[in-house]
Amino acid sequence: MQDARTPKVTLLGGMVSVLLLTAGCSALATAMWITGAYKNQAEFPIEKEKKVAVVARPMVTLTYRDAHVDKELARGVRGILARELPKVQFIDQQEVERWLDENTWENYCDVGKALGADYVIGVDLEEFGLYKGQTVYQGTASLLVQAFDCAAGNRVYEKRMNNIQYPPNGVVPTAEVLEPDFRREFVTVLSEFAARPFHAWDPNQDVALDARSLNR
Repeated sequence: MQDARTPKVTLLGGMVSVLLLTAGCSALATAMWITGAYKNQAEFPIEKEKKVAVVARPMVTLTYRDAHVDKELARGVRGILARELPKVQFIDQQEVERWLDENTWENYCDVGKALGADYVIGVDLEEFGLYKGQTVYQGTASLLVQAFDCAAGNRVYEKRMNNIQYPPNGVVPTAEVLEPDFRREFVTVLSEFAARPFHAWDPNQDVALDARSLNR
């Protein structure tokens, strides 16, 4: 005869299994968070103690109001990488800008050699805009992110990032934020995208971009 307690025992066993499995998943998630395994890893890791210059240049004609976006973008990328890669030596951005202002150049490696860099991270700004209409903002940009080995004189990494939008799924009324402030937000977002290939980063950043545009 079947024991009347069997269904209860089975149910209890199932509940225990679920609790153990949940606890295991939680522990795994915690371990991944602590170790950074949940992050997307760098596509082009930069070796420790290497000396790196960050340079950005516009490949499109910018309006006078956006004239310094390339410098702001380079500063943003360098700031992120200096924070994320503390054992890499990043050349002071004022030194980079001073050299760029005083010299004519075409090749990123020429810049790196002049500044004594092992690598140059070069960001070509191929598209840049702030407006979707006369009364709303939606930043759009396309970037070509590259890394150059200055000693070898060649490109060692390349990634094209087309049609970056901020916010990705909405717009920001111009009545809510001044243009310089929105430009600053958008350039910060672009800096994060351009820096990603060189450090581990949280993939949840993209999911939060729309909410981020509302929290100012």
